[in-house]
Amino acid sequence: MSPLLTVRGLSRSFGGVAAVQSVDLEVEQGTIRAVIGPNGAGKTTLLDLVTGFTKPDMGTVDFDGHQLVGRSPRDLPSLGLMRTFQSARLVPSLTVRENVMLGAYRFTRARFLSDALRLPRTRREERELRSRADELIGFLDLTRFADSRATDLPAGAQRLVEVARGLAGAPKLLLLDEPAAGLDDSETRELADVLHAVREGGVTMVLIEHNMSLVLAISDQVTVMDAGKVIADDVPSTVREDAAVRKAYLGVAS
Repeated sequence: MSPLLTVRGLSRSFGGVAAVQSVDLEVEQGTIRAVIGPNGAGKTTLLDLVTGFTKPDMGTVDFDGHQLVGRSPRDLPSLGLMRTFQSARLVPSLTVRENVMLGAYRFTRARFLSDALRLPRTRREERELRSRADELIGFLDLTRFADSRATDLPAGAQRLVEVARGLAGAPKLLLLDEPAAGLDDSETRELADVLHAVREGGVTMVLIEHNMSLVLAISDQVTVMDAGKVIADDVPSTVREDAAVRKAYLGVAS
């Protein structure tokens, strides 16, 4: 079986500084891939290149048989690819439920006129979106916040709303940028359980994460970046003992 996501020779420089250098990456369907590394390693830039928010200088990105380089980020949900961001990007004026519903709008067929006239199709689709949103909100233990403005929530809860919105699009691949940021130890353990359940539901994931306890608990494969390059790529137990990884994180050679 071909990998769900294949990255080949992906590179991008900014002002002569190589942020991502000839990165190769394969993500098998049904797995969780962690991308780790110190600050400034190029991890978020890598996600931006994969999802079209930044144009690469070189390289290719293949997702489920589709070449992504040159595509708009707006095209990706219809292909089955969703992502979250390092800083939660929620709509301030909308409730938690409404923000989650936004993630599923690719499934709707109603158009502007029927929306304006509140025709039966529009009302039916809105009920379906609401039902799906409420299911995901419950899944992530956010029901008590469902009718609250999303940006009034604590930072950790806002990140979970972003995860719910990503899942609302029924993705084949979900890219998560530091999903545990702002979560305490108990919330991080709950997130690990959630992500395990998401994978069991058939969603492949790539996550950027600094919380090593989460990475070691849920990842099938770990890619380590430093100064824009991949310095290790293996199962979590092997990466944890890698001398180059320890040096990049701790400044020690062993």
